[in-house]
Amino acid sequence: MAERVRRALRTPMKISTKEIILTASIGIVVHDGSQTNAQDMLRDGELAMLRAKRRGADRIEIFNPAMRTEEENRLPLESELRMALQRQQISVLYQPITRLASNQLAGFEALMRWDHPTRGRLSPQDFIPLAEESGLIVELGSYVLGQALDEAATWHRVLPRDRDPLFVSVNVSSRQLFRQDMVQEIRLLLAREQVARGTLKLEVTESLVMENPERAVEILTWLKTYGASLALDDFGTGYSSLSYLHRFPFDIIKVDKSLVHDSAVDDQAPLILRSVVTLAHELGKEVVAEGARTRPTRAICAPSAASSVRASTMASPCRRGMSVRC
Repeated sequence: MAERVRRALRTPMKISTKEIILTASIGIVVHDGSQTNAQDMLRDGELAMLRAKRRGADRIEIFNPAMRTEEENRLPLESELRMALQRQQISVLYQPITRLASNQLAGFEALMRWDHPTRGRLSPQDFIPLAEESGLIVELGSYVLGQALDEAATWHRVLPRDRDPLFVSVNVSSRQLFRQDMVQEIRLLLAREQVARGTLKLEVTESLVMENPERAVEILTWLKTYGASLALDDFGTGYSSLSYLHRFPFDIIKVDKSLVHDSAVDDQAPLILRSVVTLAHELGKEVVAEGARTRPTRAICAPSAASSVRASTMASPCRRGMSVRC
């Protein structure tokens, strides 16, 4: 039942001349004896719905009692996250990305980590959903963008390249992309650092742009005008419609690692992967294959020396100031 509701809401609707797609975060609760009244059932169902929303929306989650404990722990963590930037607990690491055909370093992906004083180093999935819910993602995102572009400017001074300068990729959330001053912030940052066009690559997901396709096209076009490069992240999950490859002004297609991994174990997956790579190239897009580690998979992703395919490496992410030495 819940799955039918979710699919029904995802059906594109035309309002005037615009196409609108809705997504749902659905929580399900089954009476287990611990709920004493209807209010308890609604509360537990809402906790399951919030879990679905935090995990990326357009999901269904079934309530379990552990969610109550998670909600109790959430408020202190949110307060600590508000102080983390001031206490310099948020660090930005840089994952090397190489060009498959030449094995040459192409750039880095900026990755956020929270060095929590008692919980240790936390990865993005441990705190980004909380940051998005609380609105802190805007401040965190601005911090990462500033750090990443400053670091990229340093790379260009240390390792100058007349052609194909090192780039930095930064993930962008829904709250960041659709906020009113996003375009202006990127324009000012790029002007301040005076880096080459395409140095900053902004990564957005399919589900993000489909929240408001018309508005997303407008914002992405302005960002590209001011010198940012645009990447469609996690292609192969979610909607995975090839029509997005020309509907939105993306320069790069990031093939999800699940599709890349499946190509090594599934007879059909290599054909799908090869088709995506070929189509992207024919449309003038570059391709990033996440986790393309084996020789057969790399051969599928980069069939010729001219193929503009990159791969995230297995190397550990580097700290600021150390990336060009990794």
